[in-house]
Amino acid sequence: MDDISQILKKAQPKKETNKKIHSELHYWTDIISSAFGEKKKFGMYLGIIKRIGITRARQIFAEIQDSGCESPGKLFVWKSKQTNFKAK
Repeated sequence: MDDISQILKKAQPKKETNKKIHSELHYWTDIISSAFGEKKKFGMYLGIIKRIGITRARQIFAEIQDSGCESPGKLFVWKSKQTNFKAK
């Protein structure tokens, strides 16, 4: 017979956390690349977010989520390039 602690452990769903994420930068990169369905392009998104900053990446991500675009990844890259032109 199982005691109560073993029964509770079996009943709880296991949390799937990515152990490779260790900073806020990696966290947002993972969220953005997952939302756009491009997990394999994690490195590309990491470089973009490093260049433009986390706050601007979050702003662009929110704008894209509201727009309902067909290709959100391309739009994210385009909008991140536009921020560079404005900064100069």
